[in-house]
Amino acid sequence: MTERNDVPAFFLALSTPRRLFVLLAIALASGAAMLPAMKTMGDHGHSVIAFEKAGSVGRGAEVVADWGEAGKRAAGWQLAFDTPFLIGYGLFAAGACAAVARRAHAAGKRRLWRAATVVVWFGPVAALADFAQNVSLALILSGHIAQPWPRISALAAPTTMLLEDSALLFALVGWLATGGLHGLRLRASASPGRR
Repeated sequence: MTERNDVPAFFLALSTPRRLFVLLAIALASGAAMLPAMKTMGDHGHSVIAFEKAGSVGRGAEVVADWGEAGKRAAGWQLAFDTPFLIGYGLFAAGACAAVARRAHAAGKRRLWRAATVVVWFGPVAALADFAQNVSLALILSGHIAQPWPRISALAAPTTMLLEDSALLFALVGWLATGGLHGLRLRASASPGRR
């Protein structure tokens, strides 16, 4: 198989265990940093999910009004921490799927490799959908409670979840299909100078 360049070099560069660990750590740390703000939002009447999925101007306005200043401030912090979170998980998914593509290529698993060249984009597209949602929610928080912002946010939520979950599931199944930890050991012994 000579079509290896179908996976962008940037995603392949992210596919090393060390870089994947760093991206996962960024996602987990920023996700944990969001928790206090999410608790404050919930304590003031509505969860972050209720805000994201409001969908209509009326429901969005109701959530923001019920939160008051403390809830709105917490929502702003949640959005701020969500940015490194979405970058971390989007690139982690891309790197993990690129690792599957690289391993499938090396093992001659052509169908798995072809699937990986497509699924490698799911994480970054999920992150872009999440970012569009964050922009929409920030506009709503700043007083621009009008369409299309609530609708964009409501549509972005399931899109993000579906793409990210699909990418992570594919990466796990692909990793197992290409040897799991055994495949990592074989690769490491075959190329001792690479990291």
